[in-house]
Amino acid sequence: MNQYADWKAPASDQTELIWPTPGQIAVDARTNQQQLESATIKIQNTPLPALRKQMRTFIGHTSDQPLIAGGHQIELYHPGVWVKNVLLDAIARKHNVRPMHIAVDTDTPKHLQLRWPGGSVDISDDLLLKTGEWSGQVHVPTEGHFEKIEERFTGASKAWNFQPTTGPFFEQFENLAGTRAALPEAILRSAMAVDASLGLKYDAQILSPMLAAPPYLALVHHIAADIEKFASIYNAALADYRRENKINSPTRPMPDLRVSDDSIELPFWFDNLATGDRSRAQVVKDNGRWHLLADAGEFPFDPSLPADVAAGRFGEFLNLHQLRLSPRALTLTTFFRLLLVDNFVHGIGGGRYDQVTDQILQRYWGIAAPKFAVTTATMVFPDAGQRSGVCVPCVKQELHHVAHNFLPKQTYLAAITAAPRKSAERKRQYVAMHHTLQTARPQSDAVNDLRRQLEQTIEQKKREKVLFDRELFFAIQPRERLETMIAKYRESV
Repeated sequence: MNQYADWKAPASDQTELIWPTPGQIAVDARTNQQQLESATIKIQNTPLPALRKQMRTFIGHTSDQPLIAGGHQIELYHPGVWVKNVLLDAIARKHNVRPMHIAVDTDTPKHLQLRWPGGSVDISDDLLLKTGEWSGQVHVPTEGHFEKIEERFTGASKAWNFQPTTGPFFEQFENLAGTRAALPEAILRSAMAVDASLGLKYDAQILSPMLAAPPYLALVHHIAADIEKFASIYNAALADYRRENKINSPTRPMPDLRVSDDSIELPFWFDNLATGDRSRAQVVKDNGRWHLLADAGEFPFDPSLPADVAAGRFGEFLNLHQLRLSPRALTLTTFFRLLLVDNFVHGIGGGRYDQVTDQILQRYWGIAAPKFAVTTATMVFPDAGQRSGVCVPCVKQELHHVAHNFLPKQTYLAAITAAPRKSAERKRQYVAMHHTLQTARPQSDAVNDLRRQLEQTIEQKKREKVLFDRELFFAIQPRERLETMIAKYRESV
């Protein structure tokens, strides 16, 4: 695992992290492509290259161009996520690759508030924004709620000394308000409108339609049919990652798959599309085979079937019962990196997760894990970019120094040091020192002033929390700041 860099989000405003270099990312994409297209491993008894070709055709990628993708769950994402699209555009401009953003609409709805210093508003008034199991269930706001969003945000932004880049976002979003359109599609298209206004070019796909593609279903079927071996390797890779990174929590970076004598948890969500319910998928063993149970039936996973037959039968079962198996974090990137893309661009969190994915790919399929990339950036609220936030630890340190280093303490410390070890005199001086400190310390004007300063600094820190928050929606930034970041990425290629 020492092949990875120790990625950290940049601390300074308008700074970025790219790993490896953009040129190397393009080279890695071609290397990955050659490796995967010549691989001899099989998924559900079918060669990987055949399934990759079928999956790429499913999304409309029929050329020999390397496909480099980034992606994120549907949300009002911050600049650190936005720069994935900036990097994809920059690489595609110089290298003959196809850039793609994959919008994940199967994750729990989150980060769907439009926030700014001093205010926030939900991006939709659909109740499923708070209670839905996955973001694809949520619909766009009513016309009345959209007017509320625009009114609140416009009112707040009038006090700013810059013009945010939200115009194209709101224009696109307004066209869908009041319809029954899905929120993920609306957010994706609206964010792309901002990017288009900035000159960024990339393709985009929503994840959920891909989960009906035969290659994906074949992958799920393969894992479920061989879940004993897969779960053992999956859990071992997590254990190694925790040990390597000195992590004590059994749920980080994600929990193990639950294993018992007669049932094993799958690394997929079990989605009931009819009721909107979600649970952790599991299979049970019956007559030597693993079965997926549904309310009105069960599906046996047959490890001997070819991929097309297995995917066809499994797809029919899921459609009949209105079910879906959605990938969780590690199986999502396994799907992307094995069957779909030639290089995948992560943020820091995804890059750490994929250190585990690498181990699963290598141990389970016996294939060298395809290289991936990482990028992020820090862009704080523009009004905060020209100043530094207050430093609570600095004031605490100064208070500690002053409170423990005034004259009475130094005098006693000298007497304690001079007295014999374990002597009554040494103990008497020690007790006397603490008694004097307790009575004298509150009378110290310097100490009292620093205590008041610490209280004020803590309150100021609370007020600055949103001002220095790097996770505000990227389109709140003014156009010139976004263009500066785009230029930095293009210059780095």
